[in-house]
Amino acid sequence: MKNKKEVGKALGRIPSGLFIVTANFQDKEDAVLASWVNQCSFDPPEITVSLGQMRNARLLIESSQAFIVNVLGKESNDLMKHFFKSHEGSIFDGLKTRKGIEGIKILTDAVSYLECRLSDAVISGDHVVYFGEVVGGKVLKGGEPSFHVRDNGFNY
Repeated sequence: MKNKKEVGKALGRIPSGLFIVTANFQDKEDAVLASWVNQCSFDPPEITVSLGQMRNARLLIESSQAFIVNVLGKESNDLMKHFFKSHEGSIFDGLKTRKGIEGIKILTDAVSYLECRLSDAVISGDHVVYFGEVVGGKVLKGGEPSFHVRDNGFNY
């Protein structure tokens, strides 16, 4: 690649949102902070979620064939910070949640959420792109969704 430093700066200018993807299967559950979530279809309504190949949540999504995307808002700093910390117990300890599709947790302090059935998955470089048909969802707290740009498009 020519001029990787400049390409990284340009790539980092692509805005992305902030989301918590939640998943579970049997007695295991997980949540992961994600920024690469996009709508990709109107009919049926579908979204894509891109997760690093080493994320534990991937195995739960693939096993249960379902996931929930919780949209973080501009005012969701405490919720976002919760997922930057390591957790000895459940990652959901201390959070307000309720159960959604397949018993997957919904973060009730999120702006909104989308319940998805897995329709496809494609390995793309060091990530896996999941396609999810939106089968439910709701605006919760409402407000403006959070988004950001990165200084360098080659890392988070």
